[in-house]
Amino acid sequence: MSHNCTLCPVNCGADREKTEGACGGGLYARVAKYGLHPYEEPCISCGAGSGTVFFSGCALRCAFCQNHEISRAAIGKEYDAKGLAGIFRELEEMGAANINLVTAAHYIPQLAAAFAVYRPKIPVVYNTHAYEKPEALRAIDRYVDVYLPDLKYFSPKISERYTGNADYFDVAFPAVKFMAARKVSFDGERMVTGCIVRHLILPLCTDDSVRIVRAFASLGSEAYFSLMGQYTPCQETPYPELSRRITPREYKKVLAAVRECGLERVYLQDISSANAGYVPDFSGRTQTLFPSDGAKPAGGCARFTFARTASSVLPACARAARPLRAARRRAALPARRSPPLSLSSCRYFAETDDFYVSDV
Repeated sequence: MSHNCTLCPVNCGADREKTEGACGGGLYARVAKYGLHPYEEPCISCGAGSGTVFFSGCALRCAFCQNHEISRAAIGKEYDAKGLAGIFRELEEMGAANINLVTAAHYIPQLAAAFAVYRPKIPVVYNTHAYEKPEALRAIDRYVDVYLPDLKYFSPKISERYTGNADYFDVAFPAVKFMAARKVSFDGERMVTGCIVRHLILPLCTDDSVRIVRAFASLGSEAYFSLMGQYTPCQETPYPELSRRITPREYKKVLAAVRECGLERVYLQDISSANAGYVPDFSGRTQTLFPSDGAKPAGGCARFTFARTASSVLPACARAARPLRAARRRAALPARRSPPLSLSSCRYFAETDDFYVSDV
């Protein structure tokens, strides 16, 4: 571990042998929880589920993070290389479809040491926010079979608003391009090599989401795209727009962009997935990853629908959304300019309970 940490784009310079970095990580990898995850994309959570390891800390720290309990606090237990290797073995013995490393970018040296002790016999999934340096990805690449990056923000104003980092897209897009180059292969229903690029639609940010879809389409890779409608307000934030779930109209707008771009190999997640029952439980009250109080809907990874072409599937929430007439749409959409990103820069339409923000 470096005495002057520059592992991630934050470049905090911390001596992580003595203190924590801006990410919250120290000398050893801290694991908040691990277990079988049934709610990832079907090719990831097939069979018994994905063997998911949730790491504490994060360099990005999004304002709306559903895992904020662990991304901003030193929750869990520290493990050395042998301890991490033991977790991998245990998950294999539990019948996991893969080893799913969630937000592990700040522990790449520790992961490399663990893989030197034990290489899992099942695929390794690297689940990341994509705010990563190319050299860090190259250091872990030899151990990774499947990449599962988020591509969160296009606009510098939005990424700065929610993370404090205006350079998110400039950093993340080259990282996603690197990961999306991984050749796709399957063993039955399970993806054994490849890449799935995720995007979570946020309230007020449909224009930004459309730009993300177009950016992904420009890659021209064989990577899969996963459009996620699960945004659930999980914590108090100073941003009032984050206090609600997305609307059917917002979802439908971004889905239309997916269809217009002619994307193939698409996972579509219905907005019915915006349910607190899908949020992992890090309280320590249960040994399982998710609450067992019956709050979550049934169906497991069926909350995702696979569409070989995006035009072949239209989720129920989108079909149910009431279409607007062209004249009303023209009157409602704000002008093409760059206002500050705030509620005052948006227009509210009572007939759809929807917000739109113009280009930012």
